[in-house]
Amino acid sequence: MPTQSVSRAEYSGSLVLCVLAVANYLLFYLINITLARKLSVPDFDEFSVALSASAILSTVATLGLDKYALRCIPVYRERGDWSRTLGFWMFSLRMVLLCGLFLAFAGLLLGLGAGTKAPVAVVILVLCLPVIAPALFLVEAVTANGRQIEAIMIYRLLLPISFLFFIYLIFLFDLAMTAAGVACAYGLAWLWTLSAICQLARFTMPEDAWRARPSFLKAKWVRRALPLLLNSWMLSVMAGSGVIILELLYPADAIVGTYAVAAQTGTFIVLLANTANRFYLPLTSIFMERSDPLSLRRLMRHRLMVVGGLAIVFLGGVVVLGQNILDWFGPNFSHGYEVLCVLAVGASVSALFSDSPYYLQFMKRSRSVFITTSYAVAINLVFGFYLSDRFGAVGAAYGYTLSMCFLFVRLRFQTYRHLKEVA
Repeated sequence: MPTQSVSRAEYSGSLVLCVLAVANYLLFYLINITLARKLSVPDFDEFSVALSASAILSTVATLGLDKYALRCIPVYRERGDWSRTLGFWMFSLRMVLLCGLFLAFAGLLLGLGAGTKAPVAVVILVLCLPVIAPALFLVEAVTANGRQIEAIMIYRLLLPISFLFFIYLIFLFDLAMTAAGVACAYGLAWLWTLSAICQLARFTMPEDAWRARPSFLKAKWVRRALPLLLNSWMLSVMAGSGVIILELLYPADAIVGTYAVAAQTGTFIVLLANTANRFYLPLTSIFMERSDPLSLRRLMRHRLMVVGGLAIVFLGGVVVLGQNILDWFGPNFSHGYEVLCVLAVGASVSALFSDSPYYLQFMKRSRSVFITTSYAVAINLVFGFYLSDRFGAVGAAYGYTLSMCFLFVRLRFQTYRHLKEVA
């Protein structure tokens, strides 16, 4: 009976989450088109690099505790262990906040040391890490408590709407559109998002948890979260390396913005897959706790069907409509059709199998995930630099796609092999 009820939730919950992801994507797409048309090419490139850098650093700031929340919180709730539930929340929030503050302080010192050569937008977004990192943790923690829809509504809707609102204020007060100003608007949007997710988190935690005496397993939590941190960080490096490599190789060209625009379009399917994972991973954790491999395999097959269908539609849309979509950004960014198609292939493969590393890590196969991901990062950086130097943005796209295909096909093979062993 529990399996049947979960099955019904899969179809409705995953669909709603994907709809929210599409809405988020459209909002950010509108924002990106606005920025591409209103910012100068150097400012747009600077803000694109700042976003990539903040994504990588915010992954570090969460220490992997956000992803581990999807594993341990459902298990603690299943057992009724409210002391450890509360202890994990308290410990994780403190650690994430402290790490965010440390990175922000280090970024400020580096920015001051660089003087006028420092990219102001990057420094501003690094200073926002004490806001961004706790918000990211709370999104996953609330999701793990069974409130996926509300958490994703805040993360996927409130954040871009707030960002769009603050950009509108720049126009309203006739302020100069610069990378630094847009970075400030983005930071304020995260602050608004953090306040909302904090309010939701207060109501998400059961009353029994608030009344419990917190119990801490600090060493265990850090040890279990560390592999998730390394994996998430390496994936962030792989996703953001193209923009950073191109900025290093072609600092004065519009090629960085062209790649960034193509990447936002070509990796849309990854956004859908990550949103779906927030629904499937807590269920995966529960089935592991129940030692129910049959339900686990059925859940993974269902996810593959959902994401696979979306990937086919997405790839078809990119091939048919890709050039028209790029034209919306203006003439400076309309030459990236081949880049877009190559990125879309790599993104689709990663989306199909993006649950595999989490499954293997939940089953204590972190070593194999780390080794495989390390090889993929090496492929990404080596081929990224070499091909970017020879072929520009197209080369960076091939570096991304080759590394993603290697990583996720390999991890999927390991997942299937492990499922056969436990069957």
